[in-house]
Amino acid sequence: MTPQRLSLLCVPLLVSACVHLCGGGAVMGTVMECVSGADCVVQCFAEHVEGVQYRAVRWYRVRESSSSHLSGLLTRRLPNGTTTYYYGLDREVELLDESLSLYLPNVTCSDGGVYMCHLAAPLGEQNRDGQVLLILKDCPDGSKEKLTIDDSVILATVVLMVALIIFLISFISLKSVLRDKNNKTVTQETLLESTLRPLEKKDLMLIYTLGPKTYSMKHVCV
Repeated sequence: MTPQRLSLLCVPLLVSACVHLCGGGAVMGTVMECVSGADCVVQCFAEHVEGVQYRAVRWYRVRESSSSHLSGLLTRRLPNGTTTYYYGLDREVELLDESLSLYLPNVTCSDGGVYMCHLAAPLGEQNRDGQVLLILKDCPDGSKEKLTIDDSVILATVVLMVALIIFLISFISLKSVLRDKNNKTVTQETLLESTLRPLEKKDLMLIYTLGPKTYSMKHVCV
């Protein structure tokens, strides 16, 4: 593979990876605003497919500092199951029956963040997820700092990928040059060996036949 072909192959991969990283760093879904001290309803934006009876609905809190990233809030089997709360839940939450929305009474600044609604589909269908970013308008906004950190990570990843591609292209180019040089050296050695091969008997006879002629002197006595 030539360096030009390698570069053409790596560029689409780099673009795809950058798009994937940029998409992964953003919060997919809807932004909702609320005021601390008020009751807030976080809507479930998971896409419902018409005609599909989903088995259960689950609500999670997305925590980037957690090892699992998802902190369970509640779950309910559909259509008429009972609501079960996850172990370790430290605040009051409720599920609204008709809309499957999450009800948060008396929200505080610590309630701001990303919430995810998960619809568990039956066999043969696809599960659906919907994310909501809840912002408390009267609380300090940490989204700018988070965005700066995400941008720095994405930029560092892109720089590393570009450096890796440049290294690969340089390595293949150097390998190609060394291979051509080795082939040239082998060819020269082959020609030298063929030139310095031992003389055979017919070669010696040919040299004797074509060699310099000898002259003889005759003395005549009178």
